[in-house]
Amino acid sequence: MRPWNSLPAHTGSQNAETDAYIEGHVADGFEPVALAFQASILTGETLGAACNIIHRGETLVDLYGGWKDKTRDRVWGADDIALVYSLTKGLTGMAAAVAVSRGLFGYDEPVAEIWPEFAAHGKGAVTVGEALSEQAGLAAIDHKLTLENIGNEAAICAAIADQKPNWKPGDYSGNHAYTLGWIASELIHRRDPAGRRLPRFFADEVAGPLGEDVFVGLPDAFDRDRIARIEGFGLQDLFIHHTTMPWPLTFKMCLPGTLAFRTLNNPLVLDGPGALDNDAFWRVGQGAAGGMASARGLAALYNAFAEGGAILGVTPEVLAELSKGHSKPRKGLKDQILTADMYYSHGFEKPFSEWEYARTHSAFGSFAVGGSLAFCDPEDGVAYAWITNKLGTGKWDDPREKAVRDAFYACLENRS
Repeated sequence: MRPWNSLPAHTGSQNAETDAYIEGHVADGFEPVALAFQASILTGETLGAACNIIHRGETLVDLYGGWKDKTRDRVWGADDIALVYSLTKGLTGMAAAVAVSRGLFGYDEPVAEIWPEFAAHGKGAVTVGEALSEQAGLAAIDHKLTLENIGNEAAICAAIADQKPNWKPGDYSGNHAYTLGWIASELIHRRDPAGRRLPRFFADEVAGPLGEDVFVGLPDAFDRDRIARIEGFGLQDLFIHHTTMPWPLTFKMCLPGTLAFRTLNNPLVLDGPGALDNDAFWRVGQGAAGGMASARGLAALYNAFAEGGAILGVTPEVLAELSKGHSKPRKGLKDQILTADMYYSHGFEKPFSEWEYARTHSAFGSFAVGGSLAFCDPEDGVAYAWITNKLGTGKWDDPREKAVRDAFYACLENRS
């Protein structure tokens, strides 16, 4: 590995004490990845970021740099963590894969056999796989969420069970921005002999055995100085700094009553996703948007799956199901919330024709609001994580992240 201590990433000041450095290591031949990672910090497009990439068990890229918060007086360290928003869905998908491997429930099992109340309003035939693949039509719920009540899983899950679907389950999929986590948590809670909910189950059965700094529910004892704080955006920024966000989604997010508004603005209203970056939310353990993780930790967890999952007790049959992907919705891939195609599967997102984020279709992972991405590709042996604390206003393929990923795959091709 080659140490990477580059030129300082200037913030506009010529005072060397205010310069943030990009640090870490890259394998020989992967220097272009470091240059791509550095570029967005040098230009100020990224406040701070971290990237870790493993290939067939070898860490080829381990980079971090920029600022830990917008005061620009603390640099991003090697093991710092950040709120990773919808990358949490992938963590929940991992926990569900472990639960299925342990025989707690099956992907083909009806949710209502595990959670009888869920059958209300015609949801009795919805399977665990459909629910985890965001096809259940429960993206928006009528239950009013606030940062004060968002930790009351019992009340929220009761509301989800009693919710009329937003569409006929199985016809479409749509971004279950928060509800995916609660659905998975309730399934685990009802079948786990110890009655654990998702945060405890994930800590005990996924992150804990690997010893990684990845949390669905941040422990009180964790050093808060190791948290990179989020620089968010407001809805007005989606217009002023519009990039790859679909225009229909941009408008619908601002129109009360639309499905997108009801899904994405409950509980945020118009404050933007940065409002979730607070200690109360970190501790809740919201299983679709509340994960806290380092890039190193995310890559290590995905590497466990890239290497077959045996270290976590994931069976070959479950890994094959994740690699193959859940059946697509009957009426196509158009996300009923994001207004663009997306292939959701078992808590993850899969590559498809409009978003080939990996070299093979065995890959599975998740992207997040603001640009972060983490995934594994078992066929290719890749585990990848890029996270940032400055939220971009795009959809997926954030230019800052994609430049790093493209450089990595170009270098990997040359190495082959």
